[in-house]
Amino acid sequence: MPGDTIQRAVTVSNTGNQDFASITLTTTASPSTLLDTDATDGLQMLIERCSVAWTEGGSAPAYTYTCSGSTSTVLSSRAIIGSGLALSNLTIPSGATNHLRVTVSLPSSAGNTLQGLSSTITYTFTGTQRAGTSR
Repeated sequence: MPGDTIQRAVTVSNTGNQDFASITLTTTASPSTLLDTDATDGLQMLIERCSVAWTEGGSAPAYTYTCSGSTSTVLSSRAIIGSGLALSNLTIPSGATNHLRVTVSLPSSAGNTLQGLSSTITYTFTGTQRAGTSR
């Protein structure tokens, strides 16, 4: 329904032994519909980071997540589909864990042309290793 939102918690970790220089996000849809191709009235997403694990509340499918620590914006609200989106405010050294909350919303301006449509969105986080240095 226009104006509805859904949230999910995601953990992104650097489990390797090298620091990342950055982490980017690419989202794709299959099947692709107006839900993911209409940048204005289609699905929008916001990603935030909590300094500790998010606390889950509510019940399926309407879970909610609250942060008992500090929060920061990782990706400002934007159309849901994107490629190589730069993420900010992440902890990227080796062994670091990031507790993220993804909020997806359908704008209240969404019209009837989106009614009955569905898209499955895939999120791919890519860590880029930092450049080597002379020792």
